[in-house]
Amino acid sequence: VSFDLSDKELYCIEEQDVFDRVYSLVRGFSSLAPSCKFILAESLRSNLSVLLPNVDSLVRVSQVQDDDETPTLDRVTSYRNAFKIYSFFLLHLILTEESNSGPSNNAKVIASSRKKQPVNSWNWESQRGRMLNLIANSLEINLSLLFGSTDPDENYLSFIVKNTFSMFEKATLLKDSETKDALCHIIGACATKYHYTEQSSASIMHLLHKYDFVVTHMADAVAFAEKKYADGTLACSLIREIGRTNPKSYVKDTAGAENIGRFLVELADRLPKLVSTNIGLLIPHFGGESYKIRNALVGVLGKLVAKAFKDVEGEVSAKSIRLQTKQAMLEILLERCRDVSAYTRSRVLQVWAELCEEHSVSIGLWNEVAAVAAGRLEDKSAIVRKSALNLLIMMLQHNPFGPQLRIASFQATLEQYKKKLNELEPVKLTDGMTDGVPSDNDSINGEGDVDNGNAEEITNYQPESLTDSLAHTEQEIASKDNSVPDVGNVEQTRALVASLEAGLKFSECIAATMPTLLQLMASSSATDVENTILLLMRCRQFQIDGAEACLRKMLPLVFSQDKSIYEAVENAFVTIYIRKSPVETAKNLLNLAIDSNVGDQAALEFIVGALVSKGDISSI
Repeated sequence: VSFDLSDKELYCIEEQDVFDRVYSLVRGFSSLAPSCKFILAESLRSNLSVLLPNVDSLVRVSQVQDDDETPTLDRVTSYRNAFKIYSFFLLHLILTEESNSGPSNNAKVIASSRKKQPVNSWNWESQRGRMLNLIANSLEINLSLLFGSTDPDENYLSFIVKNTFSMFEKATLLKDSETKDALCHIIGACATKYHYTEQSSASIMHLLHKYDFVVTHMADAVAFAEKKYADGTLACSLIREIGRTNPKSYVKDTAGAENIGRFLVELADRLPKLVSTNIGLLIPHFGGESYKIRNALVGVLGKLVAKAFKDVEGEVSAKSIRLQTKQAMLEILLERCRDVSAYTRSRVLQVWAELCEEHSVSIGLWNEVAAVAAGRLEDKSAIVRKSALNLLIMMLQHNPFGPQLRIASFQATLEQYKKKLNELEPVKLTDGMTDGVPSDNDSINGEGDVDNGNAEEITNYQPESLTDSLAHTEQEIASKDNSVPDVGNVEQTRALVASLEAGLKFSECIAATMPTLLQLMASSSATDVENTILLLMRCRQFQIDGAEACLRKMLPLVFSQDKSIYEAVENAFVTIYIRKSPVETAKNLLNLAIDSNVGDQAALEFIVGALVSKGDISSI
């Protein structure tokens, strides 16, 4: 058979004798010896790979000859039949070998010696990847001449797509990157290039509901289709299908709901612009009963907002649309902080923490998020309180206002720069206004910030100048000098004043949570206590008013029967009060003892004794 396939014409597979012999070998492929498997697979693969370039030559011949000339039409028919047969046989070989790829069928291993190799094995993995890549590449040639239309035969596409999706059901197969990429290529080509979209969408939805391991692979396939063919039809079709699914159906199918949610998040990460354009189709699911879908949509919005902050290119009109879309998504995220489901409330707060970490929250929105997080500290659900505490920790760590957040420092600096601004503004009114009308160069953007020719300079200047100004002002206050450093023109000064006002508000917001944090340290939930201590340590680092006093209240918790609480208190105590220098450590402990009551002193004696016995505090 191998000799006939290589010696005769490429379309000899049409001959009944050759076809029958190849067909019988393909059907009995699993029982062939390894050498015979290799020969048959390589012969079929080689013939199809040679056939593909010949299709292009047929195109050139058809351009010279008339369309009704028999030789060309006969050859087209022969090539079409050969193309389909080779593809069918190769796919059948792959499916046969995969269905018999268990350990008992792969090889008969002689266990008496480690050095002996399987007597019935062959390198199937490398062959599988090459064969699937060939089928994927066959979909990239000009098939319109073979099939007489822009789309191949419906039965042919159905066979290819059906068997390709069946391979996505094998988790071990998808671990091979070459095989996985080829399968994604086939799905992308059939669904997008050959308009097999509806059927492909239905198959993808079926797999997503059934198998959790296909989520990322399906997202890769959909993203490949969009990038390869610059066509997001498949992605839009899937989003539309998810959007019009009855939300109640996800209540019973919790596994499917979780998989669909993860798929949407993965898709938003790969195709943010396309998903943001179609996000409106998914909004009805926010009112559904499945919190898993809501949680996923919250994650999607978080991904899209983060991408929107990083995407600064494009025309002015496109930027305006993106700004409006981003603002709408941010409003939804704020609204979902009051969701009926505690899981969703917790997830939203986690998303806000991720956005803060990625510097994707503007100063104008910073205090609104902080206020929401502070309010959630009193949530009835422990998981929500934990997420709120973690969000506040993240906001302190990535705050845009500087390393010191003392209220008095902000107030003093703000007052001086307000005076400075009042001195500069009369000049601005003269230069920038005519008869009380603002100049054309000044405008206010959608986030309430001044937008003019120096907008970029102001944006880049704010964080550094704010931190520097606080440091300078403290020195000025110490020396009783009311002058402040000059930060530039009136726009830059106004921006700095706005930032100082925001920083002051943020400091006051965090300081106002101290009574609530004291209550949380007395909570019966260990996670409340642990995360509250972590937040207070971060507050102390940024010199938040009242943080030091609150931390002293944690000392009695060393008598807690909960090991995790004791360890949290001990770790915080070591971090705050214990230094490498014994003298510094002694001073810290003395200051702590002087200001402590009888109960605190008993706790202090207990924890110091424990640390001395462990060697964390020297006995000298």
